[in-house]
Amino acid sequence: MNSIVTKADWQARAHALCIPDKPFINGRFVSSRSDSTFSPINPATGEEICKIGIGSSLDVDEAVASARDAYEDGRWRSAPPLRKKQVLLRIADLIEQHGDELALLDVLEMGKTISNARAELAFSSGFFRYYAEAVDKLYGDVVPSDLSTLGYHLYEPRGVVGAITPWNFPLIMASLKAAPILAAGNSLVLKPSEVASTSTLRLAELAVEAGLPPGVFNVVPGLGRTVGEAIGRHMDVDMLSFTGSTRTGRQLLRYSGESNGKALLLELGGKSPQVVGADMRPDLEAMVTQIIHEAFWNQGQWCVARSRLIVEESFHDELVDAIVRASEHLVPGDTLDPDTTFGAIATLGQMARVRSYIDAAYDEGARLLSPEGKIDGCFMAPMVFGDVSPTMKIAKEEIFGPVLSVLTFKTFDEALRIANDTSYGLAATVWTKNMTRAHAAVRDLRAGKLAVRSRPGGGEQTGFALSTEPWGSSGFGVEGGMSGLRSYCRLKGVEFVCG
Repeated sequence: MNSIVTKADWQARAHALCIPDKPFINGRFVSSRSDSTFSPINPATGEEICKIGIGSSLDVDEAVASARDAYEDGRWRSAPPLRKKQVLLRIADLIEQHGDELALLDVLEMGKTISNARAELAFSSGFFRYYAEAVDKLYGDVVPSDLSTLGYHLYEPRGVVGAITPWNFPLIMASLKAAPILAAGNSLVLKPSEVASTSTLRLAELAVEAGLPPGVFNVVPGLGRTVGEAIGRHMDVDMLSFTGSTRTGRQLLRYSGESNGKALLLELGGKSPQVVGADMRPDLEAMVTQIIHEAFWNQGQWCVARSRLIVEESFHDELVDAIVRASEHLVPGDTLDPDTTFGAIATLGQMARVRSYIDAAYDEGARLLSPEGKIDGCFMAPMVFGDVSPTMKIAKEEIFGPVLSVLTFKTFDEALRIANDTSYGLAATVWTKNMTRAHAAVRDLRAGKLAVRSRPGGGEQTGFALSTEPWGSSGFGVEGGMSGLRSYCRLKGVEFVCG
């Protein structure tokens, strides 16, 4: 039987989609209290997808009250660990069973290719599977004491957690937030980006279908000035977890300070380096594939994109020529065509931002090394710039688009200085077979997630178990792994004194 899904098949499925467009509160879709609406736009076609209420503080109040009731009566918080595990695993199953639908929602709103959106489902279900298995492994510890005293540490849920997610990986980011927040026993109020809300709304609905009690996972779509600010300032939200721009993250810090001082976890912008030593020359062709992926995945719209290539001078020409040739295979096209290798920029506003950085690159003397592709609406081909100095805007500021800046170094100390010459500290990659260089990178690079590679490729590697915390303007707070689960817990010290 032929199981190949064609472009026409995906178009038919997209046309038949039932698109969720209302807040999901207390286990059901409800009408927003706001009268005004906004319309998510398919960046590949310019077509309106649906109409969604801009949201209001009343929507947030209703969602927070629902989450608080669910937390206080213990319907989820007090459930046995094996019950929690069962529900979270069932959510993962449903993500996979409804994968085509969820992928299409992200394609229509954000402009991903259908092939990439389908590939990303493994991350979403994987977060739920990992944290399902972590539920009964959140151990405290016993502290030394005299014989009349028992002292120990206990991890407890924080309560009602607010989460705000970005538009670049809508389903992945909702899963990254929801899975550990729920595994820790909290209740959740989540605001997805207004650019891409619908897969998150569907995820919450699937969670209730999986057995999550109503009120535990609430989603309020809307704008930042309506829903985002209301969550940030809400006096009954105990913690806020945010992924997005540095500017918005700092605004949320103010909201917390001006309200109840709620705890914050912030993953913000990045300008991540990729340092390549000349000792990697024997692995050139295979390495280029990975460099291209880390720079241009999702049209360069991801916070850990390695958008600064810092290459040893003696290896520059050979490596950059290979990268330019490889990037020419990333051709923008119909996002519902399985053969398309490159999708759209998410919005016209983001496209204008990317173009402003391209203009600045030319003005500051950078040289375009890749062929100058046509820019059409929200479609553009990857661009590789050479003759870039560390002081140029394209080398210092987050672009969030398919623009790679190439810089060179003579000594490894110089490479590390260039890599650290940024206010951000989200991620970094170093390619070298030299252990002295590798250890220097681990010691000196300011990055929350560092990959040191002596060869291309690799298997599953660390999976979902690696925890990271950003530096500087990239935020603070740990996500991923068991430490990421503890981020959504309070640490209680208990002391029993026996007579």
